[in-house]
Amino acid sequence: MSGYVPLNERPQGGHARLLALALADGPGRVLDVGCSSGYLARPLREAGARVVGIELDPAAAAEARAVCEAVVVGDVESVDLPFEPASFDVVLCGDVVEHLRDPGAALARLRQFLRPGGRLVLTTPNVANWAIRLSLLAGRWRYTDRGILDRTHTHLFTRKTLNETVTQAGYRVVELDHTAPVPFVGTPRVEQVAHAVAAVRPSLLAYQLLLAATPR
Repeated sequence: MSGYVPLNERPQGGHARLLALALADGPGRVLDVGCSSGYLARPLREAGARVVGIELDPAAAAEARAVCEAVVVGDVESVDLPFEPASFDVVLCGDVVEHLRDPGAALARLRQFLRPGGRLVLTTPNVANWAIRLSLLAGRWRYTDRGILDRTHTHLFTRKTLNETVTQAGYRVVELDHTAPVPFVGTPRVEQVAHAVAAVRPSLLAYQLLLAATPR
């Protein structure tokens, strides 16, 4: 049994919405940054995409090779990336940018590998979520093992600062989406309603931010 992140198949969940954004223009060649064990690469491949991964953890990379054409092992901010310019249709960063030392520089570095009209697709937690705001009002800011304040997160984003970071890295944002999971009672219908409600004010109500952008 793998110890890595499993695929969340809920229709309004972050993985399903991320995959939908990645496949919006049809299956193509995808660079999966932080591919982990290949949990996103597998449904992408099943949809007809060709996937190449980048993964820091050698054990996870070994698992991902079962579904990826190739996996580069190393830190995306510093490892040599042996790809041709404009050789990918999609650069996918699922819950990656919050772990990077310099997210803007990393996104700018990856831009050269996208074809004109290709897509950067990413997700990251929303630090301005209502629950975090209430905690701050109560004087609490505690890092945890999972969630928005995961202790491995080095950069935290609001909807506005994520948009700014991606724009300054040389992209044009074409879509901003979100997730709004409902703990314990998160049926598809309930989460569909929650997603619609969160769309009224995503900067406050979104738990996770999703973004699609094209290189300028």
